[in-house]
Formats: sequence, structure tokens, C-alpha cells
Amino acid sequence: MHNAPIFTRSIGLDVHQDLIYVTVISVLGGTADQYQISTRDKDFEAFLDTLQPDDQVALESTRGSSYYVSRLLTRVKAVAVANPTKLQFLTGRTAKNDRNDSFSLALLLAIGTLPTVWPADEETKQDRELLKYRASLIQEQTRLKNRIRALLNEHGMRCPASDIADQGAHHFIVKLRSRLPWVTQEVLTNELDQIGLIAARLQRIDAVVQERAARRPEVALLMTIRGMDVLSAFTVLAMIGPIDRFATPGSLVNYAGLVPRQHSSAGSSHFGRITKAGSKMLRWAIAEAVQSLCRQDGPYRNLCKRLERRKKAKGVAMAACGRKLLEAIWHMLTNGETFRHMEPDLVERKVRRRDQRLEAARLRLAQEKDRHKEFILSQLALVQDLAQRRTKVPVPRQLLATFGRLPIPPTKALAG
Repeated sequence: MHNAPIFTRSIGLDVHQDLIYVTVISVLGGTADQYQISTRDKDFEAFLDTLQPDDQVALESTRGSSYYVSRLLTRVKAVAVANPTKLQFLTGRTAKNDRNDSFSLALLLAIGTLPTVWPADEETKQDRELLKYRASLIQEQTRLKNRIRALLNEHGMRCPASDIADQGAHHFIVKLRSRLPWVTQEVLTNELDQIGLIAARLQRIDAVVQERAARRPEVALLMTIRGMDVLSAFTVLAMIGPIDRFATPGSLVNYAGLVPRQHSSAGSSHFGRITKAGSKMLRWAIAEAVQSLCRQDGPYRNLCKRLERRKKAKGVAMAACGRKLLEAIWHMLTNGETFRHMEPDLVERKVRRRDQRLEAARLRLAQEKDRHKEFILSQLALVQDLAQRRTKVPVPRQLLATFGRLPIPPTKALAG
């Protein structure tokens, strides 16, 4: 007697905040089931219990998809994370709904044509989250600086300093404040206070960046490139991920979105703007290095000047230099080589500055951890003391949420 064959099922999940639409396809079995579940833990756990080890599941890449991927991988054979942009071209926009979206995911997964993205490991996700938060702080800081400049301009004043967050510029603006109307003074004071808070947060985040970058030996390798410091090198590594994901230098350039759009028809080709399909932060880090390289005599400056004369557009030349630099980075990370046009004196200064900042960052983080530990212990001791003395003083609600409810007798019992 033969056992019944176990057919591998392809499952598509269209995930939303409150619900998930599920499509289960068995190509060999000739079945297709569709239903809807809630995202509540109890309902999702019940769905996980229905999965088989040989199943494969697909879902779109969204902000919270990594949570579902980690839970699904404990039950099924494989989980594919679909690229939403490429998926749109395959499925089109007609009759778009949860049922069709989940069915498309399951079907494309079953026939092996689902466009996927690389699911980052936990360390890479943490690095990216850190860098994106830092970028958001920089954007908020820039917005506040522009608002302060606009506020001063409305009253015929101007700050001569290029950076408003500079200490000298701050003192200058404080002196100007007395010449402004009272309401404007209050607004300006609030804006300056917010800039100070953001500056303090940036100092802490930069310390964490220095600490995490020190774990990556490839950072020192990329720092041999002119214009690339710890932050930009760490950004490149975090956004790229493992370099062995890219078989050729061209695939890395395409991933970064630095290749031009191509339109070919009837034997003629037209190249447009770059696709910008990859990470903005990766292109930012490459652009920072390229600008520095193009200011120094060498092959990158020569290429930039030659293309500027031919194309009459500096942006085209910078994009071409960015592609050339990314190709060099692919070879550096693949073969463990330093930059071919490195400048030893410049690299030595970078390394010295990096070591100083790393030492200061580690000291700062250690002090903050000690202060946090002392605070937690002191608050815990306070709660324990209140419980042991059977005092009528109520325990603060915040402490109850932190340490849990202690066996403090009720008020009536205390009154006796």
C-alpha cells in the first residue's frame, strides 16, 4: 500500500493592518482555496497551525513584513518576499483587490516567476533602521534651520553663519531675539530648543553608529576611498548587504538605481535618466564620495570633465562616476582589496580620527548604560521599600508598569 503523495502548496498572503487575505494553491492537486483571517495573535497562530513543512509562502515587502517572515519560517519550507514595484508590472492595475493580489502572489510563486527582494538578516535590519532614523533627524534639523532663517528674513534680519546649529550662530540669534515681537521671540526660542534636542540625539546616534561600524572590517576597506568616512562607508555596507548577492559589478550598479533607463525600438536605442530603483541612502553615500573624488586630479575628475563637455550636463557626468565607483567597490569587497587610487596620508588621518571618535563613543555609551542601570536600581529599591513599610503612599503608575504589581495590601487593610 502506497502512501498518498504530499503536494507542495504555494500560499499567497495579502497583508494589511487588521486582516490578511490568504490564497492556497496546489498545482499538482488542482486545488485553490481563498479565505480571510485577522492579524490578531490568536488567529494568526491558528493559521500557522494549518501550514505544512513543505509549503512555500509569498507576501509583499512592506514595513512590517519581516515580522511575518520570521514567524512563517518556523513552520514552512520557504518564504518569498515579493518586490511590489516589479509585481505591479506583472499583475497590472485592473481589478485590483485583496483576493486578486493574494492569488497573484500564490500563482507566481507556484510557477517560479515571482519577483523577490532579499530578506535582510537581523543585523542588517538593525543597521538600516539606525541609519534611517539618523537621516530623519537630519531632515528635521534641516527643516528647523530653514524655518529659523525664514523667520529672521520676515523681520529683515539675517544670520551670517552658514550653519545655524553652530554655537556662535546660536549666540548671535539669541542676541537678535530681543529685537523681535514677543510672539516671534517665543516661536524662535522653541525652534532653537528643538534644534538643541535634535543635536543631542544626533550625538547619541552617532556614537551608536561608530560602535556598530567598528564591528565591520569592510568599513576600513571603503575608507581608503577619498570622500568616504565611517558614516558613508557604513551606509554603503548596510544598504548593500552581503556582496556575494551580486554576481557582477553591473548587478550592484543596477541595484543602486544608477543605470539609465533604456528605450529600444526598431534598432535604435535611447537612454534616459537613471532609474533610482535602489536605496536613496546608498546613492547619497556614493554621491558624497564622487563629489570629493571629482575635485581631486585623477581618473574620476578626468571622466567627469570629459562627460560634462560631451553631455553638457553635470548630473550625467556625476552619475557615470557613481557607476564607476560602485563597480570599484564591488571588486574591493569581493577581493578584499583597497582602493586603487588611495592616498596613504589621507587614509592615515581618517583612521586616526575614527579611532578617536570610537573611543569617545564607547565612553559615552558606557556612561549612559551605567546611568540607566543606576536609575532602574534606585526606582526598584524605592518600590520595594514602599512595599516593605506598608506605607499609604501610592506607588506611581509608571513604576507599576515597569516592575509589575507588588503585593501591597489594600487601603482598608492599611487603615487598620
